[in-house]
Amino acid sequence: MNRRIAPWALILGTFAIVAGCSQAADEEDAEQGEDAYSQAQVDSDPTLQALQAAAADVNQYEINVDDIDVPVPNASVGTQVNGFSTRGLDWFKNPNVPYPNNKSWDQGTDTGKKCQWAAVFRFNAIFSDPPAEAVAMRQLEGGRWSGSFWSWIDDYASTDSVGHPTSSYAWSTGLWKWIGASGRDGLCRLPTKTMVARMMTACIAQANANDGDPKGCRMPGYNPAYEPAPDAGDAGADASDDGDADAGAADGGAGDAAFDGADGG
Repeated sequence: MNRRIAPWALILGTFAIVAGCSQAADEEDAEQGEDAYSQAQVDSDPTLQALQAAAADVNQYEINVDDIDVPVPNASVGTQVNGFSTRGLDWFKNPNVPYPNNKSWDQGTDTGKKCQWAAVFRFNAIFSDPPAEAVAMRQLEGGRWSGSFWSWIDDYASTDSVGHPTSSYAWSTGLWKWIGASGRDGLCRLPTKTMVARMMTACIAQANANDGDPKGCRMPGYNPAYEPAPDAGDAGADASDDGDADAGAADGGAGDAAFDGADGG
């Protein structure tokens, strides 16, 4: 039998390959740590100032941004601090914004845009004084991660709902995901310093067991039992030394499907 491939199938296949390659290239470029916001930019923008202040407490999982204006600048520029960086943009949990065409600033809800900036500011606040576990992971002998993340927001505000963010995770050997969530009535849910420290403990274990490769390690879901008391200051190594870091990172926060959207890059 003489089987022939229709021209339209070849065109569609080529388009899919090109789109996939472009997606991978965009995210791998994040490892280069290109653009980042400047504090001067924030200081000249009252909306960014307000979002930076709202995200400043590294132990606060939930913040409310309802009374803050919608930011105009695109948060995909991200941030770099102490050798750690995040940049990029993805919107998930919005039924009207399917992957892979989910990377435009104007596709986010008003709350989603606020939470995206808040997540960037939270990243900066945490890694301005990074957990010892994060430094150890980046400097791990034989390790393959240089401190790079790609940002996304689970934009639950698009359906006027509330949900936990997908667990931040090592998407590839060298590039990890930094994930927050928006919700109804101005809610943002963001990683805490304790969650980062516990993730790094799990990722060190993963890398040590896999020839330096941490791919697949994940951040545990928020658990107030592991967070410091309000007067205890920032979380550090002691906060993550709970004996359950690997198990917590493995479930990624069972309240949400940790890999919802994970195939979305």
